Amino acid sequence: MDNSIISTHRIHKTDLKFWLMWVIASTAAILLSAAVISGLIILAIAISPNINEDRLAGGIMLPIATAILGVGQWLVLRSRIPKSGWWILATIVGIMGGIAIAGGVVQVIRYITGQEWNWESHPGLLILYVLIGLLLALAQLPILWRYLRNPIVWLLASMIGWFILGLIVDISIDRTSDFFVVGAIPAMFTGLCLIWLMRNPRTEPDHSP
Repeated sequence: MDNSIISTHRIHKTDLKFWLMWVIASTAAILLSAAVISGLIILAIAISPNINEDRLAGGIMLPIATAILGVGQWLVLRSRIPKSGWWILATIVGIMGGIAIAGGVVQVIRYITGQEWNWESHPGLLILYVLIGLLLALAQLPILWRYLRNPIVWLLASMIGWFILGLIVDISIDRTSDFFVVGAIPAMFTGLCLIWLMRNPRTEPDHSP
């Protein structure tokens, strides 16, 4: 058998494994974060029954979920992109920054148009998810920049993944199926993009300590 065919088969098999691990790790991270947050809320209520459950959930949800997602993705990414520990912080900053900026954009649109836009409205929701995808990709891009050509593709893949997520879920993410989709959908697109980009690296990764 032609060695080039064997080599191509191995590359495709390795890429498929990477993609599956990327999607599984991202999905598991979101599900785990939901369990951790629920556990902390139950513990807090047991300690202080008068605590405001909604306020507590709102305060701890994003930091915990984004941190666990960043860790889960980094555990997979480090096999291809060494020295990528900043991925965790980039994920936290990207998602939280995207939500903050999206809130400002919706307020500006509301002021300009005079319409009462909010997160429950479909246009507002899509703006939220697209901006999260954009800001998240921008925050993560410096970690990938050393190795990847065509960085604009990374931005587009993230934005498309989060846009499709916005078409599937609404602002109230409280069912197990919702958490599953939040973890899986963006990861499907970014995982494919990582494979495509890493086949033609800007430079060879430095695996030295």
